Amino acid sequence: MTLLDTVVKTGYNRAFARPLTAGDRAYLAFHRLNPGEFQDVGAVLFLDGPVELADLRAHIADRVRQSRALMLTDRLETVTVRAPDRRATHTETHWVSQPDMDVDAHVVAVPLPTHEAAARLGHNDAVGDRRIRAAVDEIATWPTDMESQPWKVYLLCDPAAGPPTAMSSGAGTYGAGTYGSGTYGSGTSGSVVVYRTSHIAQDGAALYRALHLLFGGDDDPDIGLPTEIPRPRAADYLRFVNRGLNVLSSTRVLDAWGGRPCGPARHTWTHADLGEIRAAARRHNATVNDVYLAALAGAIRAWSEFEWRHDDRPVHALMPVSIRLAADQNVLSNFTSGVRVALPCGEPDAAHRVARIAEVTGRLKGGGIGLVEHHLFPSVAQRATPRMLSYAASFGGRTHELAMVATNARTIRGPLDVAGRKVLEMIGTGPLLVGRQHLSVALFGVGDRVGITFAASDSVPNHERLASLWRYELDELNRLAPIGVQVPLQRRSVPSAG
Repeated sequence: MTLLDTVVKTGYNRAFARPLTAGDRAYLAFHRLNPGEFQDVGAVLFLDGPVELADLRAHIADRVRQSRALMLTDRLETVTVRAPDRRATHTETHWVSQPDMDVDAHVVAVPLPTHEAAARLGHNDAVGDRRIRAAVDEIATWPTDMESQPWKVYLLCDPAAGPPTAMSSGAGTYGAGTYGSGTYGSGTSGSVVVYRTSHIAQDGAALYRALHLLFGGDDDPDIGLPTEIPRPRAADYLRFVNRGLNVLSSTRVLDAWGGRPCGPARHTWTHADLGEIRAAARRHNATVNDVYLAALAGAIRAWSEFEWRHDDRPVHALMPVSIRLAADQNVLSNFTSGVRVALPCGEPDAAHRVARIAEVTGRLKGGGIGLVEHHLFPSVAQRATPRMLSYAASFGGRTHELAMVATNARTIRGPLDVAGRKVLEMIGTGPLLVGRQHLSVALFGVGDRVGITFAASDSVPNHERLASLWRYELDELNRLAPIGVQVPLQRRSVPSAG
């Protein structure tokens, strides 16, 4: 097929039109078949001082004008394509560049909720952090405008706050006076920036690429993508089929979820040094991802402790897997698949939990995960019906097969600079299908700082405990000796809800 010279909306250059990936098609099909539902992802950037809205807009406008950032101007358009015999045409959605995009419409100020509104979120952290949480929760209810460029930057502002103060210690909390004063016009300032984008347009790697184009340096960072993915063999196809059948089997549904998920997404998070996670991984002969998942299993166990007294059946998480090549590094699209991983929450010992996770992930990596998906999905997506594509995009919401989604986007190499202010911390916000999912967990970070974010349906009881429990489990893994080594220290008690 070739693009016709005329596009539905004139003024666009055909040279900058590109097709949707299989992932783009799937999430777009879900968006169209389920009005009112959406899957957006994002990042929250904590800065070392206040930024003026006008300066932030100028910074981003300058970045978007750079030729290497042309991909940030892409938007969805329906174009007409003609068959090679030039006898038939049909419409198809493509990404088309719009270099004259209105940047100011994509960079806006959002007022922080009041102290009273934030206090209703609970009392497990500082007031300043609860206000940020409340703002992130509210922004998550606003779908990305798919009629324009599918991303937006929000500057969180508090006109009543005094001069900025240093970031407080603890699990990612900021003091109530962290934000600069100002009104919500050109003089507005703030020191927390939220980036949101549609999952139709960006996966985790693409989100990092967008953040680097907006706030990173002039380098072209290597995010560790493979230069090629081997063609699958017969055994790889067999393992792919077996993984697909396993995904269809039931997982354990916990009473602790509180019944059917409902209500908006509620976000909590904690931070850690990447060195802490790497130290735990070396200590237990595992990977960073193994430690992340093992700590998650331990946090779920402690949060729902009564569930595991007489039943050690695991719960299962959908772990997104990238099928992106190095040649696709600069493409802001979705190149993800997923695999189901059993979380051994029934195992009472943290060292044994990480060993069991490492055994599972080792088998998955040895089984050629991603090989079939990379070569098969693009051609299948071309022929699949919208309903089939939508089903694939929303599979993480099938709570009888998958208890949660657990994303590991690794970290983006810093430093990141937002209009002259350094990014101190970053968390990621994965998609939560409201009314379908109980929990979505995401590991993101910048440089050597990692953030673990829990997005839970409002109906999930005591979900705000999960972030601190994950932090506790990481400390345990750095304290305990690996399997086979006697540990003379007494195991500390799990922190109570507070």
